Amino acid sequence: MKKLILSFVLFLGYTTLTLAQTPTQKVYAAVVKNQPAEVAALLKAGADPNAPVEMMPGFPTSFLILAAGQSRTEIVKVLLQNKALVNKPDSFNATALMAAAGEGNAELVALLLAAGADPKLKDKDGKDALASAKESGNADVVKLLQGK
Repeated sequence: MKKLILSFVLFLGYTTLTLAQTPTQKVYAAVVKNQPAEVAALLKAGADPNAPVEMMPGFPTSFLILAAGQSRTEIVKVLLQNKALVNKPDSFNATALMAAAGEGNAELVALLLAAGADPKLKDKDGKDALASAKESGNADVVKLLQGK
């Protein structure tokens, strides 16, 4: 009987937590799970594509930076189509372009540049997207950024 009651309480708690998620938490979960259609639906329903996300307390970032840092190209496209700010920095002044360059993702770097990403912005360590690309060791990304 105790197990049954405990199971029921846990089920109710899980259901309550799931239903109590904010739109920001739902978008975050969809970005992490690589669900572009879910991200699109949540944004269409009114979720803020530029809402600050704290993966670590006190260090906000953005959905765009998270998606770019995980090479989630389709999610980046959805976010940009829904007016995500392409140059919005995180708490370390890093941008989505720096994250994509650090991943060595040439397609994503080209996409962000076409959307107006500024390759000259620098993070708190003074590194720009080109420095991130050089660290990733991807010659194509370095080539894309060198002329910018």
